Amino acid sequence: MSKETDGAGGVEDARSSEGVARLLHPVDTLLAILILCIVAWLYYETTQFEEVSDLLTQNIPPQMFPRILLVIVALLALVMPFEHILLKRKGKDIDKDRRAPVKRIAWVTMAALVAIIIAEQWLGTLLTMVAVCLVIPLLWGERRLRFVLPFAVFFPLCVAFLFSVVLGVYFDPGVAGVSIR
Repeated sequence: MSKETDGAGGVEDARSSEGVARLLHPVDTLLAILILCIVAWLYYETTQFEEVSDLLTQNIPPQMFPRILLVIVALLALVMPFEHILLKRKGKDIDKDRRAPVKRIAWVTMAALVAIIIAEQWLGTLLTMVAVCLVIPLLWGERRLRFVLPFAVFFPLCVAFLFSVVLGVYFDPGVAGVSIR
């Protein structure tokens, strides 16, 4: 290992700083910190939910499900800076694919999803799911409508049935008023 001199003329071992650099991936560490900040803010937001009477709660209170998801995201974010170590042992370079620019379809997909989510308050939950299941496969190049159309209709219906009827979760019908109940 290399030796460096400190300002007072002493020799400092550079192993400790190199060890940390090898242990934590710098890009993933910054991304994990950003994700953890967002998770902390969203977790705080769950503390602002209105209190629901115990008589009206079904199994778990409304703030519990988002908190469970946020804790899972936080745990995955904590692992992210160390992922390069696991991949290096398998002979993979985590930065290899990152050198290529993000493809245009990724930006188009994000824009489509944001537009559909913005329209959710008018479409309602069920029609929003139908729109996503219809638009995304078409954006990604699927042209066989005999597969896309049944998927866009039946998958959201199954999800809505499971959540609305079986689990008793309320889905916003939106201005269109379409829902299962």
